[in-house]
Parts: sequence; C-alpha cells; structure tokens
Amino acid sequence: MLDVPPRPREDARPNERTAPREQRFVRGKQSSLTRFGKRIRRPVNRWFARQSLVGDDAIIDAAEIPALCEMRRRWRDIRAELEPLLSDRNAIPPFGKLSPDHRRIANSQHWKSFFFEGYGFRMKANRARCPQTAAMLDQIPGLVVAFFSIMEPGTHVPRHRGLTKAWINCHLPLIVPQGEGRCEMQVGEQIVTWTEGEWLLFDETNPHEVWNTTDGPRIVLFLQVRRPMTRMGNWAARALYEVIRRTGFVQDVRHAVESER
Repeated sequence: MLDVPPRPREDARPNERTAPREQRFVRGKQSSLTRFGKRIRRPVNRWFARQSLVGDDAIIDAAEIPALCEMRRRWRDIRAELEPLLSDRNAIPPFGKLSPDHRRIANSQHWKSFFFEGYGFRMKANRARCPQTAAMLDQIPGLVVAFFSIMEPGTHVPRHRGLTKAWINCHLPLIVPQGEGRCEMQVGEQIVTWTEGEWLLFDETNPHEVWNTTDGPRIVLFLQVRRPMTRMGNWAARALYEVIRRTGFVQDVRHAVESER
C-alpha cells in the first residue's frame, strides 16, 4: 500500500476565536446556455441511449472500452507518479475552487483535483509532472476529461446527476482506504465500491452519491470518454463536445487551473 502522508491533525474541539474556518465555495448564477442544456437534457439523453452500442445500464463493463486496458495493466506506474504529489497534497486545488458549476456538490476543500486535460485543453505543467500517465492518456480515443480525483476523509458528494449520456465516467482506483467508515458510491439503486487497479465505469446521468468517512484519502484517476455509439450518435456527440468546450463550464476550469501554476 502506498504510504500516504497523514492530514494535519485537527483539534476535536477548536477554539472558536482562533481556529481558521474552512473555506467554502459558492456557486454563482449559471449561464443561460447551461440552464437551457439542463432543461433539454432528458429528451436528448433518451436519444443518445438509443444510439448507444454498449447498452444503457448504470454500471458499464470496462471491457466495452478496450482502450482502457493498458492503463489497467500499468496502474501501479500511474500510482508511482501520483505519490510525489501527495507529499504536499494540500497544494492540490479543491474541485469547487476550479469549477464554479460544480460548487453545489463540491463546496468544500475535501474534494481535490489534479487536472491533465479537459475538452481538448491540456494542462502542460501537470502533464510534465506525470509523463507516463500523460502518454497513456494520449492513447485513449474519445478522451473528454482526465484528472486525479482526491477525496479526503470526511468527503460527501450529495446525490446528483451529470449532463449527458454522450460520455462515460471511468474511475481507475489508485488508493482505496481500508478500515472503519464508508468508502462507496451509490449509482441509481446500486451501492458500489472501488478496488485498486480495477476500472469502475458508470453512466453519470443516473443519480449518484459518494462517501468517504474513513481516515484516509480515496484517490482515482477520473476519466470521461465518449460512449461508443452509432454514426449518428457519434456525430451528435462531437457537436455537443464543440459547444461545451466553448462555454464557461469548461473555460472557467481552464483559466482556474492555469492560474494555479
């Protein structure tokens, strides 16, 4: 098991006058385009489901995405590149700080993210720190998003659903805490857990919720990849991709990551 540096000790009963308050992130008003997209996503996703070549289950067999096999085989190499980042993981920015659109579900510093790529925009400095991981990501066709997702002890991501069936969420677990407490996710009506080195794929348009109440961080390589679909579905997915990458949903994250350098 990778030796993860412990979090700084927090007094169980802090002095209210001197203890720093945890930073919280507040989501601003969403753009009219984002609000419109949420209104039409159900009929659009029903159409994408009909174009799917891998069914419409909440949990998806990783074998349906053969390009992921190499990363599964070399997951320890990925974890080895993660290890130096954890020596100062408090320097890794919270997800909610980077992405205003996610602040309803990521409004604290417990959920951190180390981005490699998002909608065609590459984070060169982060990729340079993990060159083997970056090289493997370059071999995955239809890659939409890639980052290390770090959920500190005490993380709870409330029940929510994602935007589109055009992408599939893929978790490659690198560190899964053991012992007392919950470290699991509910997708639809199913409770799932992570196994180090084994892909977990799911459809984010199903309501899902995440807990880590253990005393250690849960860290996965989080990818979104394009769903295998018919020719018409692929055309629509590419069009959607081009629209989303130009919106604040993506540009806000891009500028925030670049400002963290």
